[in-house]
Amino acid sequence: MSLPYGFMLTPDGSVSIDHEKAKTVRTIYRQHLSGMSLKGIADFLFTQGIPSPKGKAQWTQAVINNLLSNQRYIGSIVSFDEFFMAQGEKGKRSNLDEDTNQRKATRYNSQSVLSGLLVCGKCGRNYRRITRPSGEVVWRCANRVEYGKRFCKHSPSIPEQQMRDAICDKLSLAAFDERTVKKRIDFVTIQPDGTLEIEVHQRLCT
Repeated sequence: MSLPYGFMLTPDGSVSIDHEKAKTVRTIYRQHLSGMSLKGIADFLFTQGIPSPKGKAQWTQAVINNLLSNQRYIGSIVSFDEFFMAQGEKGKRSNLDEDTNQRKATRYNSQSVLSGLLVCGKCGRNYRRITRPSGEVVWRCANRVEYGKRFCKHSPSIPEQQMRDAICDKLSLAAFDERTVKKRIDFVTIQPDGTLEIEVHQRLCT
């Protein structure tokens, strides 16, 4: 039986918490929520002499990332709030280069220029493009899409046309232009009340 790092099998075959490893899991969550990068956490664990789940001296960023996403820890090793906040923090960082703290150019690789631009003001995750059965296209918080109201209760769905109109108003555009949006918009934060906070790239601000 394969168990997540932090758990173990007891002699009677039941699953129990490995308290020493669970302590490491909680340390990883605390370090992540304090702002430490995945590489920073890996280096920290190495300096502390804590072996990876496979017994290696050096942890990988992928392993740490997986631990931060494992729902099995909820309620047993980390609290629901800690797990929830970790997902929000991961969402915020997904669009930023940890070395330069600037947005990644690859964020525009999807079919819609809005992908990667829209951020939930409640949990920090990106918004995803959803086509409803009626054919209407809306944008919805990724946590809401993946986990329902359990993870992000106050994240409104925004019709794509409303989003486009708001951006056109912000940039004084007569019509939505993807190239202009790509160059000038940094982030759009969707607040719980539906307010759209559109941040224009500072280099182009006057």
